[in-house]
Amino acid sequence: MATALGIVSYNDSTVYVQGLQQHRPIASFSFLGRYRLLDVPVSNMTNSGMDDIEIYVNGNPRSLFDHIGDGRQYNINSKHGSLSLIPLYKETGLGTSIYTSDVESYYDNIDNIIETKHDYVIIAPVNYIYTTNYAELLQQHIESGADISMLYKTVNDANEKYINCDTLALNKQKGVEGIELNVGRYKKRDLSLLTYIMKKDIFVSLIEEARKVSRMYWLKDIINDKCAELDIRAIAHRGKVYCINDLKSYFDANMDILSLDNMKEFSDPKWPIYTNTSDTAPVVYIGDGTAQQSLISNGSQISGTVKHSIVGRSCKIGKGAIIENCVITEDVEIGPNAILQNVIIDKHSKIIHKKELVGQDYEPLYIGRREKI
Repeated sequence: MATALGIVSYNDSTVYVQGLQQHRPIASFSFLGRYRLLDVPVSNMTNSGMDDIEIYVNGNPRSLFDHIGDGRQYNINSKHGSLSLIPLYKETGLGTSIYTSDVESYYDNIDNIIETKHDYVIIAPVNYIYTTNYAELLQQHIESGADISMLYKTVNDANEKYINCDTLALNKQKGVEGIELNVGRYKKRDLSLLTYIMKKDIFVSLIEEARKVSRMYWLKDIINDKCAELDIRAIAHRGKVYCINDLKSYFDANMDILSLDNMKEFSDPKWPIYTNTSDTAPVVYIGDGTAQQSLISNGSQISGTVKHSIVGRSCKIGKGAIIENCVITEDVEIGPNAILQNVIIDKHSKIIHKKELVGQDYEPLYIGRREKI
């Protein structure tokens, strides 16, 4: 039976989430109150029977070490598998990080990749949220005889969303003729999910060739160069996809999953999303505290009203406060009678003196980490 090494990749330089990314890599972003973004691709892989996974992080990985631990929460048996965090936090010597492509990071780790027992690799990004069975995709790839298979989603709102994301130019046989940047010119596009399946030796040869071309090359660049030479085929993804490449798309992804249909797909008990749990008390509703169409994480105390919002672990919502269409991360305190709408609040912040904070649904207001307002 064919097996694959799982690689969770980081993002290129076109992806920057204002505020949140200043304190952590995208892989470490809070999602739906209790998850980190990396939990989704890692859970997809472990649910698919993959037990050797490498997570590449371009940024300070400190927040991920405790979260990942030995990988036991992802059902990885350390005797038979491994979950490795590979940080690429190169610095100039002046305290600032330098540009590092995924090709450069794979090249630095190429000996370990070659030595793995697997014949295939499956590369998935950390900022595209979707659920899929990689074992089925691997079998489909093998049966097709393709050199490389790429996962894609046909979208009908590419003129409004997914700007600066990669799209695929496909022929009638679903062969990939090129990778293009979405500049919002057309509504219907075939969105690349930056997910690749190929034999390990092909992957290694692509990395070595890309490294010779340029240290600025990304894996997608060398694959694009090889479209006329290799048999590269596209596999359609039928489920939901949430792409996070800026603050607005991060906000939208959290809000969209609050709908009942989207939540059913994301919280399928047959395909769970694993995360590091916290042994804290259940949510406590005090006095007139209520929540509607919201996700409230454990350890929180709700004395006000929460509507269509996400509240992270160990938060306090004061008496008379009204929270609507907000994403509140871990350990946030909101004082009595505060009114918040369309706001993202980073962890350890306190909203005490300011009584009204209102953003727009097209431009949410961001409150930084450890802010006191």
